[in-house]
Amino acid sequence: YRSAGRSRGRRELSRDFVGAKPCFCGDGAGAARPRPARRFPDHTGAAVNARPHFLELTMALPAACPLCKASRETQRVVTSHVYGDRAGRAFFRCDACSAIYLFPRLSPGEERALYTAEFESFMISRSGDAGGWAQPERHIAANQTTVARRMNYLRPVLPAKGRILEIGCSSGFMLYPLIADGYECAGVEPSGVFGDYVRSRNVPCFESVEALLADPGNQPGFDVVMHFFVLEHTAEAAAFLETQLKLLKPGGVLIIEIPNAADALVTVYDIPAFERFYWSVAHQWYFTETSLKFLLDRLGAPYEILRDQRYDLSNHMGWARDGKPGGMGRYTDKIGGEIEEAYKQALIKSGHCDTLVGIVRKR
Repeated sequence: YRSAGRSRGRRELSRDFVGAKPCFCGDGAGAARPRPARRFPDHTGAAVNARPHFLELTMALPAACPLCKASRETQRVVTSHVYGDRAGRAFFRCDACSAIYLFPRLSPGEERALYTAEFESFMISRSGDAGGWAQPERHIAANQTTVARRMNYLRPVLPAKGRILEIGCSSGFMLYPLIADGYECAGVEPSGVFGDYVRSRNVPCFESVEALLADPGNQPGFDVVMHFFVLEHTAEAAAFLETQLKLLKPGGVLIIEIPNAADALVTVYDIPAFERFYWSVAHQWYFTETSLKFLLDRLGAPYEILRDQRYDLSNHMGWARDGKPGGMGRYTDKIGGEIEEAYKQALIKSGHCDTLVGIVRKR
């Protein structure tokens, strides 16, 4: 499937997001009929309206879901707007397990190039200077509110002491406060710039989990393995999590933070600019609560899923008004912090929050 545009007289194909039958719109003679809106199922399975997207049949379909192996007939196009892609990829959703995935997948060479040489510049193109991706010190400073937010759910599950491994530790901004609290910490970070910086602060940091396992001083036996916005970047999500369970001691905790594909900006509001921004070539997966439960069930370990909301009402108003990222806190002094917090809590309660946290305990 490839984006077909909106030119009159072109025979276009639109698939309802949850429907099985294609619907051809336009009679080839210049007269356009009303086109059905694509519908996106939320975390409850109910469908909500989303921006129509029209595709022409030129891209290969996946043979099966890469997670549950359900057949081609159960795979649906979500969007062919893939930010940063130049190879005609699209995102598909599996009706059987609800996983959303990139197809065709990134090759191993493309993955290496993205994460070892290009990731910081890619993130700068998405978030500008606000994320601090240009420099490790700026990245640490830009993420202090993130540290505070995460500590709200980390503190209750962290042991009093022990070994903590963060996979995808970037600048190490989550590790430094934990080290200050007395934990023994290590990181995995493929980015040369950030990895070198973490090592310069005398924190063990490895380019990959394989490199960590090859080091005699960092064998399995961690009390906590955690990663934040990493799972969606991995080619084999189930195998990735299974490997991490093996790194834990019995009774250890695996902590996962991911974007929620039931985010209100995706499933409730009709903001074309956000749709073009959200679906990123750097993400091989997007999960909702339903698909995350399917994935975690496969691990055979007890778990819980928490909801969280990172972005505020000001940010959402900015997307609606300006069609671009940013805007955090822009209107807080006008509308009040109570309104901002009430909005976040409403999204969390409804399941249309932007973040999910999985907490898995190894038996």
